[in-house]
Amino acid sequence: MAGIGFRLQRLLSGESYTDWLRAYLYSAVITTGPMLIVITTLALIKWQFSHYVSLEEGQLLLGLIVYAYTASMLGVAPFQYIVTRYLADQHYARQLDRFTPAYGGALCCVFPLQALVGLAYLTSQPFSVVTKWALLMLLLSVSGTWIAMLFLSAARSFQWIGAAFLCGGVVGYGAAVWFGTQRGFDGFLLGFALGQGVTWLILSVRIAREFGLPRGPEFFFLRYFKTHPLLALIGVAYTVGIWVDKWCFWFSDAGNAIGGNLRVCFAYDTPMFLAFLTIVPSMAFFLVQIETNFVRVYWSYYHAIRQRAPLTTIRAHETNVRETITTQLRRFALFQGLVTGVIILFFLEISEFFQLNPAQFGIFRIGLLGAFLQMGILIILTFFFYFDWQREALVLTGLFAVLNGGFALGTLAVGLPAYGFGFAAASFITLLWGTIRLYERVEALTFITFMHQPITPPPQEFEAEARRRPVTLDEPSFGVS
Repeated sequence: MAGIGFRLQRLLSGESYTDWLRAYLYSAVITTGPMLIVITTLALIKWQFSHYVSLEEGQLLLGLIVYAYTASMLGVAPFQYIVTRYLADQHYARQLDRFTPAYGGALCCVFPLQALVGLAYLTSQPFSVVTKWALLMLLLSVSGTWIAMLFLSAARSFQWIGAAFLCGGVVGYGAAVWFGTQRGFDGFLLGFALGQGVTWLILSVRIAREFGLPRGPEFFFLRYFKTHPLLALIGVAYTVGIWVDKWCFWFSDAGNAIGGNLRVCFAYDTPMFLAFLTIVPSMAFFLVQIETNFVRVYWSYYHAIRQRAPLTTIRAHETNVRETITTQLRRFALFQGLVTGVIILFFLEISEFFQLNPAQFGIFRIGLLGAFLQMGILIILTFFFYFDWQREALVLTGLFAVLNGGFALGTLAVGLPAYGFGFAAASFITLLWGTIRLYERVEALTFITFMHQPITPPPQEFEAEARRRPVTLDEPSFGVS
């Protein structure tokens, strides 16, 4: 995503506040587009369907959409970082013509798996035929959107990403109102699913326009499951870590049953969801400022090594990398701390606006801290990926998943006053370990680089052959992002 960040920084260099606002708005949409648009669309749909469906049907509708998004993330998780690493290697080798075939190959892998899982679940559910097909379409569309966003991180026309989500949201709302007023529950779900399908189709068209028309799917990225197996595990561990505390609450005595065998936890889900919204500004700030500033010194360091610069020069770049990491982490802490502080200052007004009950106030407060810390985990994970420290990334994500699940069960045993503290504690411990480990590795960066990473220029005499094969471990490719 740093490539988009550099293009957004050109807007920041403009002379007007409009350019500044556009840069951060684009960044917010790119980094959290699915969440932002879905939230807005669902809020509008919820306002509409309250007049046409019962309270129980409204809860079921939102629950089914949450389950569809959960299943889509789990289905894409094993491929997420595998595909990202493959694209990073192809981008380094300037083989962008392989992006579109790889996109087709990724969809050919993900769609059948998701369809099988979706059909296996839906065949046993007492839903109407329209509801089942709408849910299946929603699952596939959202899964395709996750995959498409991996490819569009290298796109030049980043404005299309925001436009795709905006069009999908508008179509989803309009279709939901149109069909919902005629068919009720089925119509609202079908309309929302159509909107997500439009988003995916626009993103797919943009991939074809950006990287060339597809000439048939390619599956070279599947080799990376053998050469980089940890990346698949990292994707699964990170996704499980995000959802495991919700699962624990859903299927506990504190959970609520909706639509038969679907379960949610209203007391926990709503305040934690609102807490996650508070890190949206930090995600935009990370793309425009933190990651792009880090990438500059990162490239300078490895460029000096490739140019066989003196050791003193390499050491100077190493110091610059370490200082930049410290500076960017400090900037994140100050920026997100300010955002969280403002939320706390207007805590009662926000709680009243979203109709939180007093029992959820404490969960929301501790959730703000937990979301703050989890954003820090995401930043540390990104640094690990840039340096290709996959074992550390796996430990980081695995530790968070285990702690988040274990502490969630512990807080459930304590009772309502402890809800949310498990997530915050898991995030704190994981972030503490990740920060310590990051600085340990960065302190020995030059030693690690020379001992474990082959630093050789790509052989020019084999350039033609290289274009006909995927990049392998013998070619230099630093990091996943």
